[in-house]
Amino acid sequence: MGEQKYLIEDANRRLDSALDRLERLAHRARTKVIDASKVEHQVQNLATDRSRLASELDQTRAYARTVEESAKDVSARIMRAMEKVQVALNGEDEA
Repeated sequence: MGEQKYLIEDANRRLDSALDRLERLAHRARTKVIDASKVEHQVQNLATDRSRLASELDQTRAYARTVEESAKDVSARIMRAMEKVQVALNGEDEA
């Protein structure tokens, strides 16, 4: 009976040890799942930011094209006005 008591105590120690290891492994697994969830959330945020920035970039490019076209139009108008002024000045000089 004494030997059986030691066998049961040994089995209990091994069981406790195995349960402790299992708890540590479960804790590590939970930590990894939580970390993976955080990373997934960050990736989703980055994807959202990327989409927003791409949209803003497209809008900015469109606005830049509009500004460039307007600047060309204004430049052409100024050149025509300068030519008219030059013609008028030349006409007055000749008279």
